[in-house]
Amino acid sequence: MKQLKYGFYGEDDAHKIFLHNYLNHFSDTVLFERDEAFCEKFRANNKKQVDTKFAIVARTGFGWYEHQVFFVVRDVDSIQPQEFDERYTHFAKEQIDKLLIALPVQCIEHWLWYLKYKKDNPALTKNISLDSQPRKKVKFILYGYEDPPNELSNPVVDELSKSFDIDWLLQRSDSFKHFHNQVVAFLTQYNKTQQI
Repeated sequence: MKQLKYGFYGEDDAHKIFLHNYLNHFSDTVLFERDEAFCEKFRANNKKQVDTKFAIVARTGFGWYEHQVFFVVRDVDSIQPQEFDERYTHFAKEQIDKLLIALPVQCIEHWLWYLKYKKDNPALTKNISLDSQPRKKVKFILYGYEDPPNELSNPVVDELSKSFDIDWLLQRSDSFKHFHNQVVAFLTQYNKTQQI
């Protein structure tokens, strides 16, 4: 089994947990291994730190910690396409090879709410959009609080993201699809280089 050591830089635990569980979906072909020591040492406390420090943190991960891929996760805090594009451009302009960028529209909780909605309505076939719902409402629906402590939110994030239908979420969230396509493209390129 191929192992890929990865670094992560994001604004909170929900991002880290979701990413870890999502990457486990690829365990039949590759095992993503998060660099725990690095992630504890380089933690962002807010969006501003992610925005301003991601490049130095990612380059440190690649250069000193020998990461094979690096993930930046940052909520967009908006449903406007131009906000998503501006945020993506901000990260991509550094041109860091093997930097994958996850930008949930509004917040990661919107991806999680889709997963909860599917879990609560397993026979659902209608294509619903939850992206426009206010962040505080979504967090309250998921956690019972608008700003829950990690002790309450982390188990919910873990449970909802541990096992889910990627194809189903791809059909409902453009921001998730954008991220997933980066991961698939990276793995395709990685597998090609391993065959040489």
